[in-house]
Amino acid sequence: MFGKIVLFFGFVSSIYAVDVPESEDVGNYWIWIALFALAFVGIVILFISSKQMIKIQKMHKDMFHKQLDLEQKQARFLADMSENIHGMTQEVLKNSHKDTKKTDLKPGKTSDASKIENALLDTTNDLIEFLRLKSKKVEILDEEFNINNVLNEVSGTICSHFNGSEVELIFDINNNVPRILIGDSLHLGQILHNILENMMEDLTDEELQLKIAMFNTFEEKIELQFQIVDKGPGKSKEELDILFNPKYDDTTGQYTGLGLFVAKELIEMMHGELTVQSDLGKGTAYTLTLPFKQADVNTKRKYRLPEQILTDKKVLIVDSNYNSALSIKKMFAYFKHNVKVLDKDKFMRAMPKMDTYDIIVLDEALLNIRTIQYLKQIKEKKEFKVISLNSLLRVAQSSVVDDVVDKIMLKPLNQERIFEMITGMYEIKVDSAYEDDKMSGSYKSKIFKSPIAETKGIKQQNFASFKNKHILIVEDNIINQKVLANLLQPVGVNVTLANNGKEAVEIIKNDNTEKFDIVLMDINMPVMDGYAATQAIRYEQRFDSLPIIAFTALVMESEIHKMFNSGVNAFLSKPLNIGKLYTALAMFLLEDTVEAEENASMDTKNISSLPGLNIEVGIKHSNNSKALYMEILKEFDEAYGKSDQVFANLVKEHRFEQLKMLCLDMKGLTGAIGATEMNKNIEEVQKILLYKKFELLPNYIEIYKKELSTLIQSLHLYLKS
Repeated sequence: MFGKIVLFFGFVSSIYAVDVPESEDVGNYWIWIALFALAFVGIVILFISSKQMIKIQKMHKDMFHKQLDLEQKQARFLADMSENIHGMTQEVLKNSHKDTKKTDLKPGKTSDASKIENALLDTTNDLIEFLRLKSKKVEILDEEFNINNVLNEVSGTICSHFNGSEVELIFDINNNVPRILIGDSLHLGQILHNILENMMEDLTDEELQLKIAMFNTFEEKIELQFQIVDKGPGKSKEELDILFNPKYDDTTGQYTGLGLFVAKELIEMMHGELTVQSDLGKGTAYTLTLPFKQADVNTKRKYRLPEQILTDKKVLIVDSNYNSALSIKKMFAYFKHNVKVLDKDKFMRAMPKMDTYDIIVLDEALLNIRTIQYLKQIKEKKEFKVISLNSLLRVAQSSVVDDVVDKIMLKPLNQERIFEMITGMYEIKVDSAYEDDKMSGSYKSKIFKSPIAETKGIKQQNFASFKNKHILIVEDNIINQKVLANLLQPVGVNVTLANNGKEAVEIIKNDNTEKFDIVLMDINMPVMDGYAATQAIRYEQRFDSLPIIAFTALVMESEIHKMFNSGVNAFLSKPLNIGKLYTALAMFLLEDTVEAEENASMDTKNISSLPGLNIEVGIKHSNNSKALYMEILKEFDEAYGKSDQVFANLVKEHRFEQLKMLCLDMKGLTGAIGATEMNKNIEEVQKILLYKKFELLPNYIEIYKKELSTLIQSLHLYLKS
């Protein structure tokens, strides 16, 4: 470029050397030279600027298309949902009708209707979470939590959804993984649940393993790696490319990928990474890394047995799944036990000599008459412990075992449950209020240790039985909080919310003006879990008569024992069932069962539709839950209640690609909430965009505004009513 400028100046100089007379003022000569130079420099600057502008425009165009692609992926599932979610609801109703006629359902097997209801409930919850993500309302918290509580909650939910499955679910946790972490336990649990549930859908009798390892990083942070690996059918490259794009499956009547989409968004918000690898016929592996902080970096051992006598035990493990046995070995070895794993086939061919062991862990299937007799003979001569091993997925199919068995362990296991099993098996009291005499049930309120039965035919109006009662709901999940509040507050029940056990204890102990009639206590929470919170409340005598109902996903014998030892009066299993909730509240808040039955049969008129809003359809799409439907409407109002302004601007500015994205969102959402008229208008706009009849779009600005206004007015009216 410099050479060209020099040549240009030489050319101009030669011209003026000829054309300029000697008598002319020499100054004019240089003025012309300067003018030509400035002009040339201007041209060069314009040339460079135009090149830069082209680059910037190309960059903005690329960014726009990437953003557009991202928005398309985010919105695509809503279009599918609009077309197909009603089909899923009809499948629920159809299978529910079939199941009432069936009497030969195998023990432990979940009915088809229950499976579809669970899937629809998960889809509804993921829809609410999507709307919250869209409105940028989801917050990532840094709070202290027990990772074992998260794993218990996840395993409890997965096993209740897939009860009776022959899949072998294994938790393989490295011994260096801290018990107490600082991070977002709620969203960690949601991520693990969504991935595990998606993988379980593809499995029949294969193995599904969750491996957890810890890595040190900078700034006193740690990184947990979660590897979720199955030995299922695997996925093709084409399937992997659309793995996080939700899609409705007509064959199964369920959505696939919706939970994965939400999980991926949450992982990115938590500054984590997710990769997926799969081979057809060999299986699939999700590798997830998330940063956390340690609550106490100086704690060397995470679980410390209270007495030396509990260490150095000789342990024999025989499980039907060898990888499961190895994961259990790792947990026992942490307590300095000498552990041997024996293959199940070898055990069946030739029963080994077992009188040298202190603890024998056997698959329940191996506890036949011959094995039991042999173990009894040994027990007559030597004291040792026998543990029966079964799966949470198949617990309802368990056969009755002999009294030779000291403990029953249900897989998947974690370190804390092994710790509690060892101390409980040898009847060693640990430094915990769980074993305090007062916690054994000597307080004044009633205790119901059996699972709570469902009262049939319960509607929201039935909860008016508890009008003016004051309920404290202790729950860290915002969606669950809102669902319970939406269910109870409109019928006159006073509701106070606490986000964790610590908040609950402070509210109860520091509030001298309000008297709570009952407490609904979630177990898995950050900061202070439900066990510790219940203990803290029970330590003060003035709260002896306060009923506390535990709310948990993991309902097994050891956990139930732990809950009642901490001081609860009854327990409810997740997910929320309003018939069971009504029963639980009635047991403590109504004077007699006759009153409860009369209120349960109460029938009141419900609003089925309003202008622009078919409420009946919307409730069906929300797992037949009015409370969930109300929450979806609230989130829709916040995210899209003023979308008419956006629609008008996009039409006026000819931003048709973004208009397509808005229509995709609104098409799915209006179908899901029962806004049929709005849904039809959106379809018309989509056709115009498809056939590129853009000149017709301005006509729909007022139509969109009018229909949205009608919809929002009806929405507000319904929520107020």
